Amino acid sequence: MIGKEVVARRKRVGLTQRELARLINVKPNTMSQYESGVRKIPLDVLANVAKVLKCSVMDLAYEEMGIAVAPETERRITDGRLAEPKEGELMFADPLDNEIVALLKDLDKIAKEKVITYMRDQKVITGYYRAVRERG
Repeated sequence: MIGKEVVARRKRVGLTQRELARLINVKPNTMSQYESGVRKIPLDVLANVAKVLKCSVMDLAYEEMGIAVAPETERRITDGRLAEPKEGELMFADPLDNEIVALLKDLDKIAKEKVITYMRDQKVITGYYRAVRERG
């Protein structure tokens, strides 16, 4: 279902339903209906959602198009099975996650602890600004 894929990808990029609604210029209630499947997402709106979520329309609507798996996953499938990652290869859906983990692997323990502290701080700051935006 398109709505479930939108929810998963929206959460992956750290957006609330209200924020996504604002970014694609629809009411939060409408966004809720799209995500729950109560209302079908028009193609132009779906294209805007895909743009905001940094994926393709096909990645969001693969089930409705009769495709068994999302196109980004398909490249990892061979002989009907999910391919095992090659030595040193990461397989996150978001390429930034791959890069983050690859960079972390090369750091020493102290540097890793500093990165973790920084990431925790960023998470708190992001949460604060998200709360401020939702109130305003």
